[in-house]
Amino acid sequence: MKRAIITILAAGAFLFAAAGCLVTSGNNVQESGVRVSSNTLAQIEVGQTTEQWLVAALGEPDARSPVACEDNVQILRYNHTVSRSGQGTVFLLFAGHHDRSETSSAYFEVTDGIITRYWTEP
Repeated sequence: MKRAIITILAAGAFLFAAAGCLVTSGNNVQESGVRVSSNTLAQIEVGQTTEQWLVAALGEPDARSPVACEDNVQILRYNHTVSRSGQGTVFLLFAGHHDRSETSSAYFEVTDGIITRYWTEP
């Protein structure tokens, strides 16, 4: 009887110590594109800042779209995406996984090489 109790206690202690190895988790964050910060937007003066300055500061845009019926007007778009994923497991009891992605865009209207307006969208 005493031997059985010691065996059960030893098995319980082993399982308790091993439990740390049975729980896992992980997170991953990836960013892509150009994040246009509020500090960058604050430096832009509508009617004065040039497209050349914008491209030098941010790089080439993701898209350039000419505006129909408007000569020398185009919209430049910069996209930024943050993707987050996570997972967790408890051996033989639970496994979970989640993915979330957020995309924001900054748009710049350029007329004859000068920024005439800009806006952002979440």
